[in-house]
Amino acid sequence: MKHDLNLRHLKAVALIADSGSSHAAAATAGVSQPAISQALKRVETQFGVSIFDRSGTGMRLNAEGLIVNLRIRRMFDALAQMRRRINGARRGQKAVRLENLVTMTHLRAVLAVANNRGFSAAARHMGISVPSVHRATRELEDIIGTKLFDRLNYGVEPTPLGADVARLSGLALREIDAAFEDLLEARGFERGKVVVGAQPLARTDILPNAIAELCRRMPEAEVEIIEGEYEILVHALRRGELDIMIGALRGKTRERDVQETPLLEDSLSIMARAGHPLAGRGDISVAELARYPWVIPRRGAPTRVHFEKLFDGRPPPGLVESSSLVVIRALLAASDRLTLMSRRRILYEEQMGLLTALPVPLHFTARKVGITTRANWHPTRMQGEFLTILRQQLDD
Repeated sequence: MKHDLNLRHLKAVALIADSGSSHAAAATAGVSQPAISQALKRVETQFGVSIFDRSGTGMRLNAEGLIVNLRIRRMFDALAQMRRRINGARRGQKAVRLENLVTMTHLRAVLAVANNRGFSAAARHMGISVPSVHRATRELEDIIGTKLFDRLNYGVEPTPLGADVARLSGLALREIDAAFEDLLEARGFERGKVVVGAQPLARTDILPNAIAELCRRMPEAEVEIIEGEYEILVHALRRGELDIMIGALRGKTRERDVQETPLLEDSLSIMARAGHPLAGRGDISVAELARYPWVIPRRGAPTRVHFEKLFDGRPPPGLVESSSLVVIRALLAASDRLTLMSRRRILYEEQMGLLTALPVPLHFTARKVGITTRANWHPTRMQGEFLTILRQQLDD
């Protein structure tokens, strides 16, 4: 969502809220009172609301103003983190007053280039020309005094500082989008949006059931589902591209910017086709399991770690490596191959009698399932409702 808001104008709103008058805000900012008043007028026009109640004693935030002010301050908090990160990288150099120099275009450009790994793709994403993207990122690099991207043969890669600047740009921009969503909800319009990162474990029943219930309660709610592996999704969450992640947790509670909420415990099972020679058998030994071919995720995946542990680091030969449920399901149905996965992932196949779980206890595979969010995330009302529904679904 693109909004043509000016950071200096948004800062003027925060100053008026702090001081209680446009005159005092102008004195603090070192500009004229008409300039502050004009900035406020433009912000109010962009948001389509009046932000302050005026009286003889000054200016006070009204209900809509409280919503806008909260999101503006959260946006500037993200920019303050960016400033600290940049100035930390500029050891021995004069500190940069980032908020006075950076524009929304700079933030959008660095985020788009980082996400799309190139200027042409970033320009298509933003709907502007390639030279405009080059100019915006070059201006930001000049402001910071260091490069944010390494130019490579196949495109660009953000430097460590560039990755942080892009991440915090995404968080800052997301707060402004959330302000518009909050205002719509305050007017009784339930047209907000939640972007969910879904790991494989959540896609079969947890997420569809929660979305169905959300849409029943809020018919105009929008939900975007982004599928992927954990590392890809958690990076998107940190950049503000996702609101929530659902799936197996990784114990990231010690990381300051990510918060995990465990809601249930799940374990892996050995799955086979219905009618498999081992189906229905009791007391199946590891040696018997090793006589059959397997399809299993690649090395490094959590399920692969459990698979290696099952066979004490000596897995059977002839492995097929895949994390695709479509491929795994087809291979199991067409052969005597086995796999290791959560029964939640093949819930419908098991209910229809196509696949079955072998009665082999795998207590060592127990893992927590739940929700991952940014630690300081402030959900909109609709996003909060979705969280409540998810908790209810998983508690049930």
